[in-house]
Amino acid sequence: MLTIDPTLEPDWDDDNISHIALHGLHPEQVEELYYNEGLYPTIAVKNKKKHSRLTKYRFRLWGTDACGHSLEAIIAQYPEYGLWRCVTALSMSETTRKAYLRRIKE
Repeated sequence: MLTIDPTLEPDWDDDNISHIALHGLHPEQVEELYYNEGLYPTIAVKNKKKHSRLTKYRFRLWGTDACGHSLEAIIAQYPEYGLWRCVTALSMSETTRKAYLRRIKE
């Protein structure tokens, strides 16, 4: 498991807010996931961005918001600007939720 940089600030605009709204989520929920403020710990996995000439990494986050809602998010960190950006976020599928619960019990 990786740790994500808690000193970075979120970068929200109309595009990513409206995108996660299509999945029924709000920026506050994703921020709670990112900053590990949920009922269960956040797990971060590094994913290499495909179709890019430069090697860029994104993080897949699994965890919960403060209300216990199981979430999955893809975020990109930009430490040179002091920011992180949510690419997408959605509720965990039942299969993913079971895998997540197994991992946090290990």
